[in-house]
Amino acid sequence: MKHRKISAGLAVLASTSLMLAACSNGADTKNAADGHELDVFLSMPNGSPQESAMKEIIADFEEQENATINLVTATATYEDDMKVKMASDSVPDVFTTHGWSVLRYAPFLEPLDNEPWVKDVKPGLKDVMFDADGHIYALPLEYSTYGFLVNKDVLKEVGIDVDALSTWEAFDSALQNLKDNGKVPLAVAGKEGGSGNLANFIASGQFSQEENESFQQGEFNSALWQKGVTDRLERWQKNGWFNPDYSSAGIDDVARQLADGTAAFGVGDTSALTTALEYNADADLGFIPLPGADQPYLVGGEGNNAYGVSKNSEQKELAIKFVNFIAEPDNAKAILSALSADSGLNNVKVDLGKIQPSVDKYVTSGDFPTKPFFDRVYLPNGMWSTLVKSSDGVITGQMSSADAAKQMADQYGTLSQK
Repeated sequence: MKHRKISAGLAVLASTSLMLAACSNGADTKNAADGHELDVFLSMPNGSPQESAMKEIIADFEEQENATINLVTATATYEDDMKVKMASDSVPDVFTTHGWSVLRYAPFLEPLDNEPWVKDVKPGLKDVMFDADGHIYALPLEYSTYGFLVNKDVLKEVGIDVDALSTWEAFDSALQNLKDNGKVPLAVAGKEGGSGNLANFIASGQFSQEENESFQQGEFNSALWQKGVTDRLERWQKNGWFNPDYSSAGIDDVARQLADGTAAFGVGDTSALTTALEYNADADLGFIPLPGADQPYLVGGEGNNAYGVSKNSEQKELAIKFVNFIAEPDNAKAILSALSADSGLNNVKVDLGKIQPSVDKYVTSGDFPTKPFFDRVYLPNGMWSTLVKSSDGVITGQMSSADAAKQMADQYGTLSQK
């Protein structure tokens, strides 16, 4: 995979840098002893179960190493904050790479090729986590895997065989069946960028390798994008297959609709299923692959919980020790259990409860390919917001399929020239 250049526009962001104090946003700050101190910046919701698990790990590490960890967490602002830090060449000692360890952050990261956990990285992550020269820049604690979230009870109720949904034609027929039976066919969190996720997932398995490479090499065929992605969204919108509360719905609303059987399918990660099970522990929930032209596929790779070390850190040795400490099986399992996420390491086993059968059937079996997130590999840095806006415009009926594809092409051209 190619490295994309960091936009010169980051320098503008640097001039308006957000001054993040280490004690802000849920940070855990202590007095440093003899400079044995690390700044750690993580993409993680403040007050979340995974943050609580991380704080316990940090406390153990501080005691073991007589060190101080200055922890800052962020979610909605994390990516912009990191762009500011990159532009000013002031990245933290340790930070989460949230899917971009190779394509965006590699120039700022210390290669971790020789660390003890590298041999345990799952094969499905090889093409995502290692660059063309074989270097790995972050610990892939979480193996992020996406398909369609599903309430199997609802499918059984209307007579849909989940194993028969291997083509888009079969999936479309199922969506209409669900609507005819008074169910919400597909719930999407429009308020939280769910439209971009849906378009991204569809695109990941829609095009041939040659067509994918054309996107990667600077050519955006708007007719191809329209036929493969936005025409599908437009058809689903016109058929009334999206949740009526799409524009106001967050991922928690998607979880609730799956939990109570209002919706059959949803778009989101597996943590939404965990949330749904908190609302209804008896629901039969899981996920399925997306239909493909040749075979069904999953979308995935490096999740939010991948940890890299700044190559310019003044405490590089300590920072690498900290990342390796996170990788220890008991510590890794604690974070992954809090996330309800699959492990990126073969030596870390997590029981995901009712979600585990889906993981075993579609991920562990190796029978279904895992394709990379389309925007991370085939679109220039900065396209995500346009992906969300254009797809949202189609789903809300405010933009035609053709106009949405043109908007994508225009922004692609602008960003590719930077």
